[in-house]
Amino acid sequence: MKKQLALFILLLCCSSCASQKKEIIAKSTIKLEGRNTNIRDLIEIDGYYYMKEYPDSNCRMFFENGTWVDFYFKRDVSEDDIKANMSKSIASRIEKKQIRWGSFWGVYCIQNDTIIVHRYMKGSFWEVWSLNEERYKVVDRETVQRISFRSLLEAGESSNEIYGTRVNDTFHFVPADSLPSSDCWLKEEKWVWRNESDWKAYMEKIKQNKKK
Repeated sequence: MKKQLALFILLLCCSSCASQKKEIIAKSTIKLEGRNTNIRDLIEIDGYYYMKEYPDSNCRMFFENGTWVDFYFKRDVSEDDIKANMSKSIASRIEKKQIRWGSFWGVYCIQNDTIIVHRYMKGSFWEVWSLNEERYKVVDRETVQRISFRSLLEAGESSNEIYGTRVNDTFHFVPADSLPSSDCWLKEEKWVWRNESDWKAYMEKIKQNKKK
């Protein structure tokens, strides 16, 4: 009886995760285009953005290829360490025998002076998928302000109330050297790309890098 119950719970979790992913794919309207965006015309990107209230966490990077990441730094690094070698200063973890970094990954598009981000949390047996939208207004070349945050999933609509006050957060730019790569789990998902050919090209690049 216990084995049957465990199997039922497992099947229920798998079904829920699959259903969530279908909803994620359906609502993922911002895509990687396989080319650079014009974000350099709006803001500085050779470094990172942070909130003065939380200098080691809640950091952001906007990559020129259309990806975005929320991450944090190791506790034992100084500001000078970060500026000199940003890649070595970022907190990371080992996942499936690979070193991964970034708390949330996403993709963005630009509408006038606003950067719209679709931010993802990858689902697993223990965690549900999440898809949130963040909007950043460009104040100047080294300052962006988060003006909205909302869930795009039906099951997560209540998070609008939870995060409703987390707006008007100001992020300031810090230049840095030895920037990290934008390679991440999200770019390995075919549905996040506009064209399948660009996804195939990216996956081939990852395959070749693993052989080195």
